[in-house]
Amino acid sequence: MDKKDILKKIRDAGVVGAGGAGFPTYKKLDSAVDHIIANGAECEPLLYKDREVMLQNQDALFHGLSIMKDLTGAKDVTIVVKNKNKDVAAKFKEAAEKSGYNIFIFNDIYPAGDEYILVYEITGRRIPPGGIPLQVSCVVDNVETIVNIANAVDGKPVTEKYVTITGAVKNPITTAAPVGISFKDCIDAAGGAAVDQPVVLTGGVMMGGVETDLSALLSKTNGGLIVLPADHYLVKRKTASRETYSRIAHGQCDQCSQCTELCPRYIMGYPIEPHKVMRSLLMTGEAKERGSLWAQYCCECNVCSFIACPEGLDPKNICVDAKQILNENQLSRTPAELETLFRDVHPMRNGRQIPITRLYQRLGLKQYDRCAEFVKKDLNPASVIIPLDSHIGQPAQPQVKIGDLVKRGDVIGTVSAGDLGCPVHAGIDGRVTLIEAHGIHISANNKKEQ
Repeated sequence: MDKKDILKKIRDAGVVGAGGAGFPTYKKLDSAVDHIIANGAECEPLLYKDREVMLQNQDALFHGLSIMKDLTGAKDVTIVVKNKNKDVAAKFKEAAEKSGYNIFIFNDIYPAGDEYILVYEITGRRIPPGGIPLQVSCVVDNVETIVNIANAVDGKPVTEKYVTITGAVKNPITTAAPVGISFKDCIDAAGGAAVDQPVVLTGGVMMGGVETDLSALLSKTNGGLIVLPADHYLVKRKTASRETYSRIAHGQCDQCSQCTELCPRYIMGYPIEPHKVMRSLLMTGEAKERGSLWAQYCCECNVCSFIACPEGLDPKNICVDAKQILNENQLSRTPAELETLFRDVHPMRNGRQIPITRLYQRLGLKQYDRCAEFVKKDLNPASVIIPLDSHIGQPAQPQVKIGDLVKRGDVIGTVSAGDLGCPVHAGIDGRVTLIEAHGIHISANNKKEQ
């Protein structure tokens, strides 16, 4: 099978970045690079998804890496795990050595899974500001994505998602659930919520969103559902209105610069200085716009807001708002400015990295730091809604009609061959009951229909 055919299999199977980004994987692998990095660092606290993917799918992981190596011509392959999961690395050390792959044990810090940080730690190269790993001859993929690559070449499309369901639930677990299943069904699989008014942090406690509607759907990119009580500190912070956090920041920021000094991208030398973005709240006109350029390369990791700021202000969201203004006004740094502002790595960088234990203490998460080992669940939801737009690129277009019977794995939505994007597949056997712009509803077959 030649490269073109393999890439088509990966595309046709609907493989996208499973670590959260959702970028179509076939496009990333249609290139030549020196180094492949398998990201099993599990950036966010409380999650066990990547750990369990590696434990449950070692053969597929190594098969996927072999496919990637052949496609890209990479000379080096490195598998990354955190120190807390070094026992996982020990389990496949022999296989890695046999394959000629490296294992990199990263410190238990946040944000360890950031591809900018991984590429630098492993290769010594820095991705250009606003750039991607391909620009420094690297490909970085989440370990689940790599398993899905192996499955795709073997003819198996993406119909399920590994997910950790934890926090205020009775029995924290990691499991494989059908794509399109509701959050409620996932939480029920973990014994149900342990609080009266559960709120879900989607993806992670630091960078994840907030969802109060438990009928929301599990997509190909969601690796964690963290259930918290509605009055938890993180829920309050993440749901504060723009008017509220902007007004408070306008009146209380004393320009201590702690947000900048602990910013993971700043200490890597990138031109991001949150305290100067906060200062722009006091400006108007062109000065405000130019001041907000210090937000352009914010990675939205929330270290500034949840850890660094002694006043409990929200520099991350101020940066997000500033980036929106920059995009609307088509403002950006010039190449000459970037050449001047892209500095050397900070000499105190190692001492300014954030231990995961500090996150638990500062964010009120210590009581939720419970093991969420893999439990095989025969999840048979009454219905699923398959998202058409959970990947980067063009949304999939429905290829079924209301009333059609489908089998798990059937293609139900496609993207034109020339467009960036991937097909989507039925997550369960059933009947199409509704087609909307955002998704295709499938109800499970009942006995009569079977």
